[in-house]
Amino acid sequence: MRVCVIGVGRMGRRHIIAARHAGFELAGIFDQSAEALATTLTECNVDKAMAFDDAGRMLQAVRPDAMVISTTAPSHCEFVCSAASAGVRYILCEKPMASSLEECDRMIAACRAAGAHLAVNHQMRFMEQYTDIKALTETPEFGGLRSMVVTASNFGLAMNGCHYFEAFRYLTNEEVAEISCWFDPNFVPNPRGPQYVDRSGQLRAITASGVRLIVELGADLGHGIEVIYGCRNGQIVVDELAGFVRGIHRLPEYRDLPTTRYGMAANEFQRWIAQADVTKPTEDLWRAMISGGVYPNGENGRHAVSVLVAANLSGENAGRTVALENGLPIERKFMWA
Repeated sequence: MRVCVIGVGRMGRRHIIAARHAGFELAGIFDQSAEALATTLTECNVDKAMAFDDAGRMLQAVRPDAMVISTTAPSHCEFVCSAASAGVRYILCEKPMASSLEECDRMIAACRAAGAHLAVNHQMRFMEQYTDIKALTETPEFGGLRSMVVTASNFGLAMNGCHYFEAFRYLTNEEVAEISCWFDPNFVPNPRGPQYVDRSGQLRAITASGVRLIVELGADLGHGIEVIYGCRNGQIVVDELAGFVRGIHRLPEYRDLPTTRYGMAANEFQRWIAQADVTKPTEDLWRAMISGGVYPNGENGRHAVSVLVAANLSGENAGRTVALENGLPIERKFMWA
């Protein structure tokens, strides 16, 4: 199958690698930046004839089977809908899915009407740091996930926070019901350009069954991502950048004791897993989509955007709790990159 890539900045070039490894034939690339196109021709060994300065012309000329949308969020809706109407069967859109919930709905509707498969590049279910943890938390030894605490750095609520919203949904099999968010007072310059706005701070989200997601992404934090998974009978700590896991859980004879008996004798283990990576999980996402497997679809991407919208509303109102079912603003656009 032939694939085109729209947006060939750093992430777009990674998408070229992932698509090729997944078995696709690269058939065209588009970017508004002549410099990005030139860099891609060299770095990715792309024939100059495949480089287009007009996305619509590329679609008409190539008629690809698959399309990657790796631009910034404000253009995702336009490109996804155009690809679907042009007959592209498989569409992979970068995160965040769109700048508004209305755009998410349009993208989902356009792909459904055209019979196209839409994926959003939240690759959590293809990453060992989440698949292993999901398997562990669901064992009797750990007794089920009750909280996920992400101690991160200044990685952006929209830029990376949305990945953790999907990770949380995947790990809990539940969607976020409500969220509170506290923004840092100052904006941090966005590396994608001054027109884009992202936020730092802290947030707390909760599901209908009471499982919590807590994220620390303060602007004064400059290195590392560690996640503590709190379970009924133990804890799992993951250093995502290093790929290190430490787990500890109660001995079997103490599992039924109250949670207030938190210092009982326990089993402990340490192991190494694959470090955080984007290329290989994206390959696996492609394989799942074209084989009819399970992948992060438009509805999953929309939920991550709905949590982002609710977090922004909360942060703009001094941490007021926002319920996702209480009519979030559909039309409002956010300048996420």
